[in-house]
Amino acid sequence: MKKFSYLTTLLLLILSSQVVFSQEKKDIKEQILAEGNVKSVFDKTFRWGISWNQYWSTIKGSNLPETYFVKPSVGFNLRAEFYPLSFVGIGAGFGVQQRGAGIITQDNYGGSFTHPWEPNYDPDSTYRLRLRMNTIEVPITLLLRTPLDVVKGVRLSGALGVVWIKNDYVKTFFNKPEDGFHTITDVSQDYLTNDLGIQASLGADINAGESCLLQVHFVYSKGTENIYKTGPGDGRTTLYGVRVAWLF
Repeated sequence: MKKFSYLTTLLLLILSSQVVFSQEKKDIKEQILAEGNVKSVFDKTFRWGISWNQYWSTIKGSNLPETYFVKPSVGFNLRAEFYPLSFVGIGAGFGVQQRGAGIITQDNYGGSFTHPWEPNYDPDSTYRLRLRMNTIEVPITLLLRTPLDVVKGVRLSGALGVVWIKNDYVKTFFNKPEDGFHTITDVSQDYLTNDLGIQASLGADINAGESCLLQVHFVYSKGTENIYKTGPGDGRTTLYGVRVAWLF
């Protein structure tokens, strides 16, 4: 009888250890499966972040009062994107952007060092004058993105929409690198205060180690309104360049 009780106890211990081992094995399996189902950064329906805009801008149209050339125009935005579907979303932003153009003025001397010895010498002004429009912009766009990676961690994306543009101020900057005393003139009264532009972009959404989405887009934007308040000129602000955004 005593041997039978010992045998029963031993069998119970073996069975209980097997149950515990099986449960631990099941827990480890479920943990591995759960880790395998971790959502990708692309699966998030809502993201927000910031962007740095490195654009080049000018003015295009007819009967323009000046001869313009392209100038660098920087800016930044707060951005938000909502993707109810994996390949279609809505984007919005708010930020500050430079627009405008460089102005080619009359070259009276043929170069900066042609006649520096002449009395009352005025340095060559060609390519020194800038028309700077400091704008507040609110873009609203339709977003499209490939539902699957084109290469591991990278999906193609694009956007098309409108952007509300408010000219905070418009100034001309005549650059004088000789002495650093640039001539700045406020000409806001000559230009339109509000404009509605079209904006399109194309680029890539990159998975930055699941920590955020790095978005690199080539952007084109053009105003739809004549920017001049007076005169026969009919011009539209135009800019293009690269936007880099970090979306979390």
